[in-house]
Amino acid sequence: MTALDEIVAGARITAAILQGIAPLAVIKGADQTLFSSTTLQNDSALIATLAANAGYMFACYLDFEGASGANLKWGWTVPSGCTMRYVAVYANTSGTATVAGETQASTPAAQTTGAGNLQGLLMLGTVLAGSGGTLQLQWAQNTTNAVSNIVHAQSLLALWQIS
Repeated sequence: MTALDEIVAGARITAAILQGIAPLAVIKGADQTLFSSTTLQNDSALIATLAANAGYMFACYLDFEGASGANLKWGWTVPSGCTMRYVAVYANTSGTATVAGETQASTPAAQTTGAGNLQGLLMLGTVLAGSGGTLQLQWAQNTTNAVSNIVHAQSLLALWQIS
């Protein structure tokens, strides 16, 4: 029985029921900066704990900027046995609008066009967690540059448990 099956007229709504229908959501509260590094680093805020053997729908939005030509690459760390499939919408490193299918093993890169020039990246998809554990966004410069890449506050990660 799922939390949605338990909501009936006159029933008491419990914390467990609300947890079953409310999304896991985090919104980045502060900018995060990375200088001169192409090594993926953990995002300081865009992280969630997944239940074992659970399925999730997810959405992730990044608001970012960086040195012209440095570009921003991203990837995910996932729990053991986890599979992730998603579509990413962004401008690729050549500036071409891109809609691409990705997995947890992908490391795509989006264009940056200079300090102060905001860029956006939207990801939508599903995550099937084998063992429970941590899902975390990682990112870095695609080409090292002394000008920083920044993932801004108000970037977000939201997951809805669907199975």
